[in-house]
Amino acid sequence: MSTLSRREEETLLKTAKTKALKECDTVVKEFADCATGRTLTVAWACKDKYKAVQDCMLQL
Repeated sequence: MSTLSRREEETLLKTAKTKALKECDTVVKEFADCATGRTLTVAWACKDKYKAVQDCMLQL
């Protein structure tokens, strides 16, 4: 078993995040639209859209 260097780990995380954001783009945009102009109420008003973003990201 080998471990990743810090640089390899950062590269892997960056690549995974980029891929996830690309795959989940429509869900992320829906959440962003819901969250626009809100501060504290985003937690309640957009919780379903946030859950959808989390679910999409975890699938990848």
